[in-house]
Order: sequence, then structure tokens, then C-alpha cells
Amino acid sequence: MLSAQLQEFALTRYRSRKAVYGPLWQEIESALGELTEDEAVLMRYLYGTMPVRDAGEYAFSVFLSYVRHSLWLRANVPWCRELAEDMFIHHVLYYRINTEEISDCRQFFYEQLQDRIQGMEPEQAVIEINYWCAEHVVYESTDGRTVSPMTLFRCGKGRCGEESTFTVTAFRSVGIPARQVYTPRWAHCDDNHAWVEVYLQGKWHFLGACEPEEALNRGWFTVPANRAVLIHSRMFSDFGLSSTEERIGREGLLCYVNHTAFYARTGELAVAVKDESGQPVPGASVAVEILNMAEYYPAATVKTDGSGVARLMIGMGDVRIRAWKDGAFAEQQASPTTATDFSAAASLIELTLRRAVEDPGREADQWERTRLRAPKEHPLHPDEETAEQAARKEQRLQAAVQMRGQRLAALYDEQLAAAYPEAAELIRVAGENTGELRTFLTRDDNPKRRQLLNSLVVKDGKDLRSEILEDHLSCEQGSLPLKIYERFLLSPRIWLEELTPYRSYIRQYFSQEEQERFVQNPDQIWQYITDIIDYDSDTDYPTICATPIGCLKLRHGNPLAQKILFAAICRSLNIPARLNPVTQAPEYWRDGAFAVPAGFGAGATAESGAAIGPGVYAQEAVEPQGEDQAPYFSQGEGLRADGSATLVLQVMEASEWKYGQTWTISKLEGIRFNTLNYAGSSFEQGDLELRLDPAIYRLITTRRLPSGDQLVAQRVFRLASGQRKTVELLLAQADEADLLVNRRLSDVSLQGESGEQIKLSRLTDERPTLLAFLGVGAEPTEHVLNEMLAAASRWNETNARMLLVLRDPAERGNAAFGKVLKTLSGIEVCYDTEQACMTAAMDMGVDGTRLPVLILLSGGLTGIYACAGYNVGSVELMLRQLTAVNE
Repeated sequence: MLSAQLQEFALTRYRSRKAVYGPLWQEIESALGELTEDEAVLMRYLYGTMPVRDAGEYAFSVFLSYVRHSLWLRANVPWCRELAEDMFIHHVLYYRINTEEISDCRQFFYEQLQDRIQGMEPEQAVIEINYWCAEHVVYESTDGRTVSPMTLFRCGKGRCGEESTFTVTAFRSVGIPARQVYTPRWAHCDDNHAWVEVYLQGKWHFLGACEPEEALNRGWFTVPANRAVLIHSRMFSDFGLSSTEERIGREGLLCYVNHTAFYARTGELAVAVKDESGQPVPGASVAVEILNMAEYYPAATVKTDGSGVARLMIGMGDVRIRAWKDGAFAEQQASPTTATDFSAAASLIELTLRRAVEDPGREADQWERTRLRAPKEHPLHPDEETAEQAARKEQRLQAAVQMRGQRLAALYDEQLAAAYPEAAELIRVAGENTGELRTFLTRDDNPKRRQLLNSLVVKDGKDLRSEILEDHLSCEQGSLPLKIYERFLLSPRIWLEELTPYRSYIRQYFSQEEQERFVQNPDQIWQYITDIIDYDSDTDYPTICATPIGCLKLRHGNPLAQKILFAAICRSLNIPARLNPVTQAPEYWRDGAFAVPAGFGAGATAESGAAIGPGVYAQEAVEPQGEDQAPYFSQGEGLRADGSATLVLQVMEASEWKYGQTWTISKLEGIRFNTLNYAGSSFEQGDLELRLDPAIYRLITTRRLPSGDQLVAQRVFRLASGQRKTVELLLAQADEADLLVNRRLSDVSLQGESGEQIKLSRLTDERPTLLAFLGVGAEPTEHVLNEMLAAASRWNETNARMLLVLRDPAERGNAAFGKVLKTLSGIEVCYDTEQACMTAAMDMGVDGTRLPVLILLSGGLTGIYACAGYNVGSVELMLRQLTAVNE
């Protein structure tokens, strides 16, 4: 029996949604009348707390499947029956974990696991379930769209946000409370991470998703986590909340819980917000921003109290704080303090709010330099595994790798990939979804089929549906250029939304007269959207957006959903359209170029910092950026507006500059700088020309040090209409002392030449060792191999050892690699089969996805220097450091 408190809470929240659910309200009410009392209560709870867009995207029956399964668990599984009601509601019942696509899946997961954990104690069951997860899913870097747990099961590969959603689903399916825990951005390296916590015997315990250990509270991320600035989880309502965990507060629909103190040493960040007359400002928003990927990412937002003060416990690293209210804002660098650092009064950081037009100092047009310090290591969970545990885990992981590999290999259709080479990458990742690709490709000889698949991103192969793709074949190229036709008319993919058959829906939704009017003047499409589509941020989750169909069903959608809807309506009426890959503005094809619809952005205040749309580079829960992240970027693209300005950026050494790592540019929109997306841009002969709107801009450059600290330079300036401005980018140079660190690496496993797994500690001794994870065949690794050859005689004099780690034995055939083996001494070759590179790179604070990763060990497992990616002179620098070590 559900409590009276829950019944009242559910009914109140549900009734508050009547207006927004208007088009669906009677349908929902009718369905509720067919349910039992408890089922109806939980369905009202879900409909009263879910992101509004979910009600328009998924059928009533999908949510009912979660309700019925959770009630069955509550009645039949002892460990679920014993849970407090709020724990059951938030961490067993709830269908949404993060931003994933929702499907009926809990019963499927339960059926996969029930026999495997029969008779086990809860902790043993948790460990066993995570081994099952590892047998079916492994890490793969991909874009920011989160596929459903069922899709991940079917394709076998996903990023950490998907792995953790998958693993939480597995635990909840058997009645074990679980949640996704997340650091929005690390402070000491350019990345983020998500993992899992489970609730057992009155306590929360952590584990790596699809990364099983023989005990809880272990994982490769334990050391990085103790250097985090913020670690949190989210819930979709504030019902009950009997726990004593620190609540960060609400942000729109979501309730955030602060877990940083469980993983890291923390201090208090206290911010006093005042107006220009010096009076406190109650109710102001204060964002804590972490510099990561060369942009300030808002990791958490809190409100000032009645005295104008906001407080938050964070890790002991430097952050940027930004406060705003009523169109005025302020920002500055800050650090948390501990009780012993200062008196309570002295620890307050004061910010005075000003409007941008009233603060010309914001446009100083000069480089301002600073150093942002990352939190130092302060281990809170130093648990070490025993030799017996390590051996058992190794044996079981090897079995998991074999099972997973055999399953995925059996699913790969080599003949289909050979017959359709343009779809080979989609087929490679499809797994159990290969049949959908085969059905679509082989239905007939329509050449549009190949063209349509060519317009998709690789990840779409994991969950596309042939019947949805069929809906998008009904368009004509006419006189359009092939690229414009394929990517911006034929393609169903607009941004990172779920794919739907929106063309037939839209053509039925609008009258013939409306369609003709829109074709004659596409600007009216945007006017229609702004007139008809509402958005209430307090009832939605801004990181996910409604599909075009859901947006029209509920007449509700966030700013991004509205822009996607504009492009969808245009394409449905045979008008090429897109979201600008740099600014995210909606655009349609007119007179041989893309144009922004009249009225876009009019009246936007950006009071929340994202009224026009969040910075397209700063999306939540993404992996290091790849070409899939911002579809269809071409260098130099930006708004082609009348009277646009031109910014010419100049650099001395082009190889040092990578967007989203060493530099970004952002545009002031309302009260925040939104990062523009120039991922993939490069400096031709030292120059990069950008066409931009007249506005205030901020350039950020950063050099990440091995310690995790960053040397930062920023420059704020205004561009006027028609202006051409040249700026030389400034990248701070590090002192050699800053390049040396002293860190202990995790004792990762590498595969030896004969196939055995060997711990890194067995491969090193007291001598210095260069540990090099290579990406043989790629240009950055080729440069490093050539540098090694050039320095061979000096290297051979050092008596140091070199561990060259490849991804696959086939890479030994590379010519440059072969020369290095013949020329340099002290080399041993190994293979990375267990993500050792990612772990070692994280230990050293560098990006493990950017090969080569070079780590210099002074002896044993002590790392003193590391670099990743293209770093000219890295071998020379290491030789100098070797000399210093030997002395």
C-alpha cells in the first residue's frame, strides 16, 4: 500500500500538468481509469514529475510497464520490499536515468538476470550483475546522444554515460536501488565521467559501469574522483528525500544532490551578490564554472538566500563563478575555503551585478592571464584488491571479453558491408540492428537509400528503424547541389534528436493552404513556431529536447526543440534546412545560401543563460569531441548575416592549436558567453578567418600542465558591423618545473607478446621508463616515431627502458615502427586490451583518447611527465628530463 503522502504528492503534481498536457489529458485520464489504485498513483506520480516532452514522445503503456514491474518487485523481492518509500520511488521505480531514449526494458533485464543472482546476498548480486554488464557492453567513444539501454544491449558498445545508464537499469530491474553519479567536468583533465552507485544496507556504494571489481567502492576513477570539483546525481522530484545528503537545489525540473565530499576533500564556496548600490541581491543565480575543453562549463547553479549569499561545498580547486539576475551579471575566479583558512566573514566572495552595456571594462580587448589550480590528490577510498581477487577478476574479465567479442562478431554482416561500402561504418556498429539496415537497403533499387544512409552519423546504425527511414525518401533533389540535398533535405538527422517519421506527420498536421504559405515564405514557419509552441523550463529537462512530432503534439518544446522543428517542417516541404553548426541558429536554403528566418532571436533575454540556446560545444555528458558531435561542420562557417564582421586569428605554431582543447571563442548572449562550435577548424598558414555577427566575444586559450593546473589567457572584445579585426592568439608557456609531476600510476594490465596479461609493475623497475601508447599509422604517432629515430643515439646512451603499447598485433607491420624497433635499445612491445591507456592517462591528467600518449616514469609506477596527441618536441623534452633524473 502506498502512503497517503505519496498519493497526495502524486495527485497534486499530476493536476498541475493539466494545462501543458492539454492535447493528451483526456487520453491519459481515460487510461488511468483502467488501473488498480497503486498503479494509478504511480502513473500520476510519473506524469506529474517527468520531463514534459516525455509525455509527448512515449506511449502510456511504456510508463505503465515500469510501474507494474516495480510494484511486482516491491511485493516479491525482499530487499526491495524493505526499502523506504522515497528510495523505492526515486531509485527503483523511476524510468528515466539521464538523457536516454526510453523503451519498455525492465522486464527484459530482469529475465536476463533473475537466474544468475538467485539466492545471492545483495552485495554479491551487485558484483555478479556488473560482470553480466561487462559481458554485453564495452566502452566506445561516441557523440552526445544517449541511446536506450535496450539499444546498448543490442549493439554492445557505448560511452560512459550510456554504460552507466545501462548498468543502473540492470540494478533497478531486480529491485536494487541505483543511480548514475556524474562529474560534469573534471578539473584536472579535459573530460567528464559517469559511474554508478547502489544502495545496500543503509549506505550508498560506488562501482564502475560495465567495469566489474571483486568488491564495491573500487574503480579506476577513484583517484580522478578525489580531484573533482563537483560530483552529483539528479532526481526528477523532491518527494520524501529522507536522506541527509547535501542538496544543491533545483535547476528547472531537476533536483541535484552533492556527493563531492564522499569522493574528495571539499571546502565551502560562499558568494555574496550585491547590486551597484552595495545592497544584497536575494534570489540571484550563482553558477560554479569549471574550465574544461577551453570553456567555462556551468557545473552547478545555486540561488542566493535572503541575505544575498549562496553557499556550496566543492572540491579544493579554482573555479569561475558567475552570478546574474534581471539582466545584470558578474563573474570572477574563486577558490573554496576550509574552516581553518579564514574567518567566516573573510571567506565571502563578493560579486557586484552590472549590465553589459554599463560595464565597458568587459571589453578591454587585452589578454588577461591567470592560473587555475586543480585539486590535489587526497585519497578517501584507498582499498586495495588482494592477489586472489585480482586473479579472479582477470579470469572473469577475459571470459567477458571473449563472450562479448564472439557475440558481436557473429552479428556483423560482412557481405552486407561489402555490398554497401558507403554504409560500412553503420553496419559495423549496428549489432542486432543489422537487420533494419538490410531491410532498408534491399527493399528496392532506389538510389536515395544509399544517399540517405550516407547522410546519417555512424551512431545512427545502432538504433535506426527502416520504417522511419522510408518516411524520409519522399523528397526531390531538383536543381539542388548534391551535398545540400543529401545532408539538409533528404536526411532525417537534424541535430542529436531521436529519429522519427516526422515528414508524413507534418504533412498531415498542416493544411494544404498552410503548407503553400510556408513554401512561399519560410520565415512564416518560424513565426508559427514562436506563436504556437510554449516552453516552461520548470517542467522540463533542458538537456533533452522534444522531437518534431512530440513538439507539435503537445505544442511544447525547449529552444533547441523549436529550432529542430523549424528544420523538420522545412524539409517536409522540400526546403533544405539545418541548424547552423557554429551558432545553432535555424537556417533554410534561399538563393544559394543558408538564411536565418526573420524574427529569430527577437525578444530573447537569455536571463537563464540559455534562452537562445546553450553553447553547442558545452553539451552535457559528452565524450571528447569527434566529427559526429556537430553534424556537417565546414571550416569558416558561421552566420552569413548582412553586415557581418570578420575576425582573423593568427598563430605562430599551428600544431599547438586545437579547438576545444587549447582555445575556444564564445559570444555574449544576454548574461552569459555561449561557446561557438568551431570543432575541426585549423589554421592554414597560421591564419583562421571567422565570419561573425556584430557582438561581444571572448577568446579563451589554455595550456594544461601535467599537474592538472591550467595556464589561461582570455580576451574580451566587441566586433562592430562590417569590421575586420585581427588577433594573435596567446598560449602561455610553461616553466620546465611545471612540466614535471610526481604521480603514482594505477597498476594496469597489458598483454604480452605471447598473449598473457602482465601488470605494469612487473614491466618496470628502478630505471626510468618511457611508456608510449601508440596510434600507429596516424600522423601524431608517426611524428613521435620519427622523433625517436632522430634521437636514437642519445636515447641509447640513457640506459632507460621503453614500453611501446599497440592496439593490435597488426600494427607491428608499420614501417616507422619497425625502424624504431631496429634502431632504439631497451624496447618491449605490449598490447592494450583493457583500456590501460585511458586509466594511465587519467592518472597523469592527459587525454587518453588522443594517441600517442607518452608517460615518463622515473622508476616503478611513478610518473613524472605525460603528454597526449600531437606535441612536437615531446621526445626531446623527455630526453632532457631523463638527463635530470639520472643526475
